[in-house]
Amino acid sequence: MTRGQSIAWAFAVVVLAAFTLFSARSVTHGFVAYYAASKLLVTGELGPQAYDDRWFGAYVQDITHSNVREIFTPNPPTMALMALPVAAIGPQPARTVWLFASVALFTGAVFALARERGRRDRAVPVVALLLALLAPAVLTNIRIGQGYLIVFALFAAVLIAFAERRDALGGIALGLLLGLKTSGTALVVVLMVQRRWRAIAVAAGVAAAVAIAVTPFIDAAMWWQYPDVVRAFVQRPSGSVTAYQTTLSLFRRLCVADPMWNPSPAASCGPIAFAIPYALLGVALLITVVAVHRAPRAHAGLAAGVVLSLLALPASAEVHFVLLGIPLLLIPLRPIELAIIAFLMLVPLEITAEKFTTGWWVLLAYPRLYATWLLWAASVREMFDERAAN
Repeated sequence: MTRGQSIAWAFAVVVLAAFTLFSARSVTHGFVAYYAASKLLVTGELGPQAYDDRWFGAYVQDITHSNVREIFTPNPPTMALMALPVAAIGPQPARTVWLFASVALFTGAVFALARERGRRDRAVPVVALLLALLAPAVLTNIRIGQGYLIVFALFAAVLIAFAERRDALGGIALGLLLGLKTSGTALVVVLMVQRRWRAIAVAAGVAAAVAIAVTPFIDAAMWWQYPDVVRAFVQRPSGSVTAYQTTLSLFRRLCVADPMWNPSPAASCGPIAFAIPYALLGVALLITVVAVHRAPRAHAGLAAGVVLSLLALPASAEVHFVLLGIPLLLIPLRPIELAIIAFLMLVPLEITAEKFTTGWWVLLAYPRLYATWLLWAASVREMFDERAAN
């Protein structure tokens, strides 16, 4: 570890510790969704009513004795397992334990990814390291107690295990991602191209085991309703708000008028608002498959799978973009690329997403989305470069 990296680590750890201590004092939305779901699971009350946003919001207020509201939609029933270790204690101490455990897992995962990059390639640039550790997405996860620091740690475990050819271990971590948050689907495609059938089989088995384990303790009707709940959630007019930094949100914002959520779109092009995002994702997946086939052992293939898994989410808000730290740590970026991506990851959404909400100005409202696409492109380029070098 270089002196610059040591200083960066020390600075980041101090900032994260201080911010965690400060954030532990309050009860906010975010963590309470996990906590409330786990409480319902423990008491045997978790059922389809959790997908009623009003009912679940009232339940959150009842158990936290606060005005905080949250929704369980569009999570699978298994999400209720994530806060199970802290469900037996009160909401405030549970939040404190959750925050410190999340930050510890996250910083350990960043360290492991940086070490893996240094062992196989070269040291992570200090700017990329600090960006991965202290991006607004990281601090937002801590401030509201969201679960994506834990998701980041699971993704990191998947990538490191697969990079070291420990397919069973990687399959376990991937199975937990799929089972708890239905996240990481694009990684399965990457593994199929790499013909890592053992890893896929283990991941499928773990995901199925997680689902089976939770089913006796819930109203099983939740499983039948879950796909419809997700579809209805994606169709909500509120899906066009710029807080959702997704390709789908961008095109809906440009094309689909709504008197409450989008009164001034740039054009009237509703028929393509859904088609183009899915077409773009399909093309990106196809390009990724070709690139992985040409460079099957590259870190970049796994990093591209993480980014595509993020792009596939129907409603990605600030907290989800903590996952961009993974390609930042693994992919060698050119200075101009790193500078542009850093700007897009750091610019406050209050300056973009909350200001540019009408007409063609909306194109300026999606910096996190553009950073995600740029990191996907960098991952693909790295795979083609590796193939050319060999």
